[in-house]
Amino acid sequence: MKYIKLKSFFVLTLLLSSVACKKKLEDLYQNPDGYSKDMADKSGVSVISGFFTSQLTQGFFLSGDYGSVYHQVRSGQRVMANAIQVYNTTTEGGPYALKDVEHDWGTGGFNESIFNFVNTQWITPILWAQREYNNTPQAKRTNLDSLYITLMHVLKGYAYQRATDMYDKVPYIETGSAGGLDGVKAKYLGQSDIYPKIISDFKAADNALSTMTLTPTQQAAFNQQDILFGGSILKWRKYVNSLRLRCAMNVSEVTPTLTRQVLTELQGKPLMSDYNDVAGVADIAVIALNRICNELGITRAFRERGEDCRGGKKFLQDVMYCQPTIGSKVINGQTLSYFSGDNSATGLSNGTVDPRVAYIFAPDWSGRYLGVDTKWDGNTDPNSYLNQVLRGYYINDPILTDISKTTFYYGVNKSIQLDAASKADLSKRESFLLNALRSAVANGDDHDGNIGTANNLVAEYNVRPQFNFALKYPTIHAVETELSLAEAAVRGFGQLNGAARDHYKNAIILSCKYWYELNNSNQYSKTTLPAMPTTMDDSRINAKPAMEYNASVYAENAAQKFDAMSSTQQVQAIFNQLQLHYNMINFEVPYTAARRLIRYLGTNPASMYDVYKWKERMTYPSSVQASDPEGWSIISASNNPDLPVWFTGRTAKWKNVLE
Repeated sequence: MKYIKLKSFFVLTLLLSSVACKKKLEDLYQNPDGYSKDMADKSGVSVISGFFTSQLTQGFFLSGDYGSVYHQVRSGQRVMANAIQVYNTTTEGGPYALKDVEHDWGTGGFNESIFNFVNTQWITPILWAQREYNNTPQAKRTNLDSLYITLMHVLKGYAYQRATDMYDKVPYIETGSAGGLDGVKAKYLGQSDIYPKIISDFKAADNALSTMTLTPTQQAAFNQQDILFGGSILKWRKYVNSLRLRCAMNVSEVTPTLTRQVLTELQGKPLMSDYNDVAGVADIAVIALNRICNELGITRAFRERGEDCRGGKKFLQDVMYCQPTIGSKVINGQTLSYFSGDNSATGLSNGTVDPRVAYIFAPDWSGRYLGVDTKWDGNTDPNSYLNQVLRGYYINDPILTDISKTTFYYGVNKSIQLDAASKADLSKRESFLLNALRSAVANGDDHDGNIGTANNLVAEYNVRPQFNFALKYPTIHAVETELSLAEAAVRGFGQLNGAARDHYKNAIILSCKYWYELNNSNQYSKTTLPAMPTTMDDSRINAKPAMEYNASVYAENAAQKFDAMSSTQQVQAIFNQLQLHYNMINFEVPYTAARRLIRYLGTNPASMYDVYKWKERMTYPSSVQASDPEGWSIISASNNPDLPVWFTGRTAKWKNVLE
């Protein structure tokens, strides 16, 4: 179990020493019989506080997790294309044939992690806390006991929201029950049952928190235990109400009446609204100093999947308006197009290009913010998007006109040697160089499979925010809340705190600020602990944004485009902003939104690869069949990745081009 590098550690150690010095911290969290409430009271803390803080530190709950993030980057990108795997978009990377994420070595890690978590460590501290609370006489329950159990109910609802979104039916334990600790077995419930329950729990929690007052002593104790929001009840209320809104929108296709009810109830309630309103814990905050290695869990996943971190045309060009500069040249009697650059320099300055281009992404080695399309490129079109990107490197190079030039150089230390035929014949050089560069980018030879080099042939994710070890894993952020309010207004579910265009605009402003600060504040290097990978180029590590660009000007321009859209176009634009904001960091929220919106939009809002099947849900661990035959009899019929979950309002699977 992870240790906590915060003040709360010392409070828990004090309580621990009152039991026995030899006891481990795990005993405090996982074995409440090892101490009593009286002992906790004498130490000045609530006994439930240990379980509360433990809950906040569970793996992949509010912080990153190497294995889970690794598989969401690898397999999740093949479903959502939050980043681009060039090898899945080109003939040089593989055949044009239908694939899925269900039948390779990563299937188990991708499909099963959340199910396993919600049935073990995501729920264990909650049940121990509930048991302790239930066994404490009413007269002996303190104000802090009530606070912590209320917050545990919030965290329980959040855990089940994530789990039911992925699987539909999951083993559910009713709020107020200690489950198996009291001999009560969890029951498999689906989204239609779970969502009303957790929405009700969130409402009850906010009502309780709205009247909660703490003494200075109680507040000091809460400050030490709360590693999520630093003891701020207001931030907890923002969090719980933003979760209510998320849940209401998730069920809007099937229970619009409930969605409207929640929107009405949220009038006047605090919601996440600031750029730093984020529910997440940094990996570095839950690891003892003596256990910090050169890298942390989530960044290890990004490093090992460096080939899966390419930038996409959808985000850079279609959503952020970073447009390529197009040129053409006649070669061997054929007019060939190429991208000589982009409009980022002027666009970032005058507000016509999204500032996040410079915050979230890094340019290719020549300074262009040009990504890769998700649509299949079989190299049959000489002027395909990828060909225009790559041709821009050599089209005006002397190697095409000087017979004595036989080596093409790019990046810092990369080169391509012409073959014998091209050395002897200038007319063969254009096609040879194009094919060589296509092979290099498709197989990761340009950056040797590493992110953050100075040799990348296409734009990629910027390592400064991505490898900022102080990143709080964004399980929910104010940008999502603003976009949910925008969608609710567009679709007539209710208008809260402004019109749709106001929320859309504000979401962009908040996202720009969030990503700028995450990029600009990164103080890590190859010599710090943790450290940036040695495979990165110092120029990438040190390349802060030139300035903080005027997000308000750009957001107003984007809002004006939003005003001119139809309602379906507006909802697509809202989804695009959600996916862009969470990008590689949070797979689950955009994935849930995409599945939910297919019916309304009439198509899939995600621009996925042509060669992969769409996945409607996660599948269960095969071990359930042996460990819980009764449960398996309930879920086996729906253990099918092609079966839409309840909240989609669909019974038919959305099919990709090759399905």
